[in-house]
Amino acid sequence: MEKNFKQTSRSGAVAWLLQRISAVILFILLLFHFITYHFLTRTHAVEYRQVLERAQSWWFPLLQFAFLITALYHGLNGVWSVLEDYLSSRGWRLAWFSLLLTVGLALLFVGTLTIIKLYTLKVA
Repeated sequence: MEKNFKQTSRSGAVAWLLQRISAVILFILLLFHFITYHFLTRTHAVEYRQVLERAQSWWFPLLQFAFLITALYHGLNGVWSVLEDYLSSRGWRLAWFSLLLTVGLALLFVGTLTIIKLYTLKVA
């Protein structure tokens, strides 16, 4: 199996750097996520009503959306980096990239709908 490494070397350093940056951002967002869900509660367990109350504020959906975007980018970029090392055929690379892009867009769509739905629900 012969591979032309010049194909990936141009974007490899940028992808590597963005993977590290997204990991740091993801860690910070994960800390905020844990703090808001698990430590800022009035009871010992997180209740659905408390999540709905927080979701009505302006910052909570933004935090969740940033978490969603960063997690999707970090995960899909990581999978693509691994696949890129093993795929030498241009056709297979295109097929896998298309699949990852489709899965990523579907997860982004479903995640965004969930965040919007939580934001628009009324607390009874």
